[in-house]
Amino acid sequence: MTALIVAPFLVIADPTPETPVRVMVVIVLATDQNQQVDPRLKDLAKEVQKRDPKLTGFKLVATESKSIPVGESTTINLTDQQVLKVQVDRHKDENGRITLTLQPPAMDAVSYACACDKFFPIVTPHRTKAGEQLIIAVMAKPCTGTK
Repeated sequence: MTALIVAPFLVIADPTPETPVRVMVVIVLATDQNQQVDPRLKDLAKEVQKRDPKLTGFKLVATESKSIPVGESTTINLTDQQVLKVQVDRHKDENGRITLTLQPPAMDAVSYACACDKFFPIVTPHRTKAGEQLIIAVMAKPCTGTK
């Protein structure tokens, strides 16, 4: 009888709200000085070029990943001594979205509910000394769905 009562609790794969959320940040520099696009950034480049067709070159600078408990925040070092502040506001909702608040460099904070395995790109106003524009793309996990 005990096995029947315990078994349903063992098959729950959804994390509890206390489970930290894994946040991944991709740091990209874009330019209008060349047309070299890192193959891993092909889709991002297409989306950014819809708003700013002058940006033709995209290079991957780094990726950062941190586990952040719900209700807490952290900063992620970008490039040129710029930082991104990330706060996990809410764990997965009924649609499987995690709510984050981001404070990109030289921009107001933005809150959004991110979808599983989808990056949210932000074109910041920051430019390097070489004139490259800083772009960040953010994704949060876990995105474990019920089967």
